[in-house]
Formats: sequence, structure tokens, C-alpha cells
Amino acid sequence: MKKIDLHIHTIATMSDHAFEYDEKTLQSYISKLCLDGIAITNHNIFDRNQYEQISRSILIPVFPGIEIDIEDGHLLLLTDASELSDFSARCHRVSNLIKCSTDWLTIDQFTEIFSPLDKYLLIPHYDKRPALSLERVSTIRSFIQCGEVNSIKKFISCKKSSDDLTPVFFSDIRIDKNCEKFPARCTYIDVDTLSISTIKHALFDKTKVSLSADAGHHLIEVLSNGLKISSGLSVVLGERSSGKTHTLDRIAENVDNPKYIKQFSLLSSSDEEDEKRFEKTLRNRCDSVSEDYLQPFRDVVDDVKDISLEKNESELDSFIAALLKAAADADREDIFSKTKLFSETLFDERDLSPLKELINAVDTLIENSVYRALIDSFVAKSDLVKLGIALKEKYIIENELILKKRFLNDIIKSVKSELGIKTAASLVPDIDFYDHLLDSVKVKKFNAIALALRKEHVIQSRDLHTFKIVATVRPFGGAQELKNFSRRVITFSDAFAKYNEPYEYLRELRRKEELSETELYKYFACIEYCVHNKHGFKASGGERSEYNLLDQLSDATQFDLLLLDEPESSFDNLFLNSDVNNMLKDISRVIPVVVATHNNTIGASIKPDYIIYTKKSVNERGDVQYLIYTGLPTSKTLTELKGEIISKHDILLDCLEAGKDAYVERRHTYEMPNN
Repeated sequence: MKKIDLHIHTIATMSDHAFEYDEKTLQSYISKLCLDGIAITNHNIFDRNQYEQISRSILIPVFPGIEIDIEDGHLLLLTDASELSDFSARCHRVSNLIKCSTDWLTIDQFTEIFSPLDKYLLIPHYDKRPALSLERVSTIRSFIQCGEVNSIKKFISCKKSSDDLTPVFFSDIRIDKNCEKFPARCTYIDVDTLSISTIKHALFDKTKVSLSADAGHHLIEVLSNGLKISSGLSVVLGERSSGKTHTLDRIAENVDNPKYIKQFSLLSSSDEEDEKRFEKTLRNRCDSVSEDYLQPFRDVVDDVKDISLEKNESELDSFIAALLKAAADADREDIFSKTKLFSETLFDERDLSPLKELINAVDTLIENSVYRALIDSFVAKSDLVKLGIALKEKYIIENELILKKRFLNDIIKSVKSELGIKTAASLVPDIDFYDHLLDSVKVKKFNAIALALRKEHVIQSRDLHTFKIVATVRPFGGAQELKNFSRRVITFSDAFAKYNEPYEYLRELRRKEELSETELYKYFACIEYCVHNKHGFKASGGERSEYNLLDQLSDATQFDLLLLDEPESSFDNLFLNSDVNNMLKDISRVIPVVVATHNNTIGASIKPDYIIYTKKSVNERGDVQYLIYTGLPTSKTLTELKGEIISKHDILLDCLEAGKDAYVERRHTYEMPNN
């Protein structure tokens, strides 16, 4: 196996932050990570002189390369050193075309510059931003057999999937003279010698790439000192203050996107503080449940909040008064009031929003690629296109008619205004009876919906191992509860007096300047979130901590790595064995899990995939060192990173059982009642 990093930057271009290249830093990076081969891949530029200097000073193979902005994504292109002159000339053409950070090559430009492509190694950003869409570069897809990912999790996922490219995991490092820490992001490849042709040949087979030198075994290097963890479940053992937490801290610092649950982090110093934090967690959970439940009602509130029945009634009164006055003044009609346009009504404008929604729906069906086969099995795409065209033509006709009506309405309004000035007869104002009637119906329906919304019932119930999380809705109990819910210094007594009249209640809420118009819908129903134990009772203090841990673990697979520090410090063995162990094993099938422990329930019963042992050492000068030993569960020994070997059996007994004598005595104590 050869350890390679084919994505290294040595020149600060317009696509980079400023850094100063240093050759000693590059040599130190190669030495610390024990690399067998590298590639120099700067953004849209290849410096031949610098490359030749690096090649002369570095003892391992150095491949010439370039990272090209192509079709709005990034692509690494590498070649052998034997192609240096030709490669340099082609890269110079790239630099002439990409002058600023927003420039990129089209696929045609790229193909023309680097044809024939089969002599290069092409590595697109695959599951890494800015990703290169393989659909956009379909003409060169056959020359691409691997893709760069940006995390351990994505590497493992792509390697398991039959549809994905072979994944590669590189540092993308800037070799800066001020660089103090190096990322441990490299790929092992199963070849005897390193050349572009051998690498390309290996990358056709996913089994020939790995995150560790142990082919066929998923060990992942996470620290520059060589420490590896399993892609499954690793357990860190050690005595108190031996470096377990120190090791987890270093892993957390060097791995992207970790989930780190630290020792005692789920416990509080007092029951009161614990309950407050628990209630805050539930409230945050409740906010998302409330949003989902109340979202449809939010649209109802938005549709009703600007309706003013008082204004409508006033307009109706004005209309009737004007109508009566016009009847009384009938004998005062003149040439102006007898003009037909004097009493003309305006044209109605049709609402085209339903037609717009229909057009958007058809466009979605046409553009959808995920469910293309299913859609085509019922409706041919050509028929959908015809329907879309017909609907859009209909929209154009309808919209043109509306514009004509608006034009005519403006003329009618202008003429009526001029005639009204010149005549002594009364002018009856226009009024839309339909809109007024519709507003009344909307308010009536709103009242019914709002009252039904707050009827007490369960809106969500889900299980989290032995716990049941239940969300219920009920009416608010009073003005004080509304105030507590708002978390503001607001008086709600006047509004709550109208709580059973939703429309009037909404009007009162709108008068409170402290409340945003966008949150009024939240004040119509109270949603509570409660955690019950397996017996159906509300969770107690200790059970709250257990729930907190399970809740923290429930979203762990959204991260790239899970770190858990001594969970036995906070929980009993039965809970750890029956709930936590099973959950950790399930999570380890998706992402790497590392658990530090000195408890046999977690350390042994969980059946880890890899064992890490930490030991504190103090030299003659008083300097503290943390030694790290590793090995497989089936091994008889553990090996220190520098090569020292120790017995695993003794370590397990000392760390998990307080030594051999204590283990034998405790086993005798457990068996004695049965005898």
C-alpha cells in the first residue's frame, strides 16, 4: 500500500487566502505523515520552475498537476513528470483564460487544451465543494474513475455504494511557513510503484483504495502521529488521568465535523439546574413541532389579519347613504349625470394565481429527474411539454385581458371623476359586495378553525428506546401563561379577554407593538412536549439525564465522527448495556465511533472493533508524555505508536476489572449465592 496526497497547494493564487510557501514545511509534512507520493496542484496555474525545485529536494515521487475551475466546479488534472514540457505549455493556456476568481473553462475549452485526455489522471471535486457536476461534463465522464470527498464519513459511504465513483481523500493543504499542525487526510492505494498509469489502474477498483495501510481492514488515521481508529467502533482504555480525554480532545481538533459528548456534560450541579436545562431542551424540540403543526394555520392568519369588518360595514353604510341621496336627487339630473359612463361599474379582474400554480406544477413534473421513470409511466414528457405550452399561452391571453380591463378602468375612473365635478347630481361610489361577503365568510371560518385548533389532543408521539416523547396541544390557560410563552414584558389581560372570539383576539394581538406580525399564529394554541419513561410516568431526574444522552446520540449520524468520554461516570450499567451499547453499535455502522471508558460494560460487552490504550509517562526531567498503544480485539498484544509491545490481557484486567485478583474475587462473590 502506498500513502498518497495528490492535492497540495504551494502558490497563493486569487482563489486562495494569502500564504507563504516554505520548502522545509513541505518536507516536514511529508516526513510526519510518512507519505509515499504527492502532487502539486495549484489553482489554474502550474509553475514549472518551482515544481522542478520541489522534485529535486523531495525523495518521493512528485506529480505535476493543476486544479482547474471548470463548469463552475473544480477538477484536479495530473500527469507524469516525463510529460513536463507539454504539460507546462497546456497549463499556461489555462492561466491565460482564467484571469479572475469568477472565470472558468467550458468543457469544450478544457477538452481542446488537454486532448487526448486518456494520458492524464482526472479527479473532480465529487462530494466536496465546489462539486463538479458529472452531468455537465458528460463528454469526459469516461475518463473519470475517482472523485475527491471531504470527510471520512463520505469516503466510507462512497466506497460502500455501487453507484459512486471510487473515493479519494486528500489534504487540500496550503504549505505555509507558519503552518504548525498538519491534517491527516490522505489515501492509501494498493500499488507497488507510483505512476499515473498504475494509480489510474488501481482507481478502477474500489477495493484498492483505503484510509489505512491495512488493506481490507478499515483503520483510519486521525492524527499526524500515526494514531488510527476503526471505521466502526473504537474503545479508548486507560487508568484515571492516563490521557484518554487528552486523546479524544486531539481527535476532535483534527477531524472535521465531529460530535463530541464530553464527560459529565449531560449532568448539572443541582436538580433545579438540571430541570431548567431539560425544559429548555424540550422547549427547543417543541419549537420545531409547533412550527410543523401550526404552519397551515399561519397561512390562515395571514389571510385574515388584514380584514376589517368595521371598515367593510362603514363602506356599506356609505354606499347606502349615497344611493338614497342619489334617489332623492333624481330630479337634479343633468346632461352630465345622464351620461352612461357616470354610473358605469368597473370591470372585474380575474385572479390568475391558480393558473400560475398549475403552470409551476407542470414545470416541476417536466424538470423532475429523480422520479422521471414513474412520471413517464403515466404521462409522456412530450404531453407535459404540450400542456405547459398551452397553459402558458392561456396565461398570456388572460393576462392581456386583465391589462386591457385595467386600462379601461383607468379611463372610466377618470371620466367619472370629471363628470362628478361638473354635475350637481350625487355620485354613488363603487363597492364590491362579493369581496365584503367573502371577508365575512373568511372570518366565520377563521373562528371555527382557531377554536378547533386548540382542542386538547396528542399531535406527535415517538419512541426513543424506552422513552416516549409526546407533544400535546391545548388552550392557553390565562394571560400569565401567554406572557411566559412570549418571554417578553407584555400585558395580555386585554387580549385574553377575547380569547374565545378568535377574530377579535387577533385584532387585540395586532395592537401589541412588541409582537411581530409573523408570530401571531403561535398565540392561539399551547403546545407542550413531555418525556415519559417505560412505565408511562413523567421522567425523573436520573431518567432525564438518560434521555439527554439518547437524544444527543439520536442525531450523531449527521456528523462525521462520534466521540464519547466515559459515559459510565453518569449512568448505571443496566442502562449502558441495554440502551447505549446497542445505539453505539448501530451508529458505528454509519460513522466511526470512539468511546473512552474504564467500565467493562462499555469496554468489553460492547464488542469493539479496535482498542486504544493510553498511558501517562513522566521522564527524568518531569515532562509528561501520553503513550498510545493500539490493537485488534483478537490480538494478544497492543503496540505503541513507536513500536513497544505490551500484553493486552493485563491491560484489560487492570482497566476494566481493577486487576486480576479483584476480578477473580468479584466473580467468586457473584457465584456464591447460586452455590
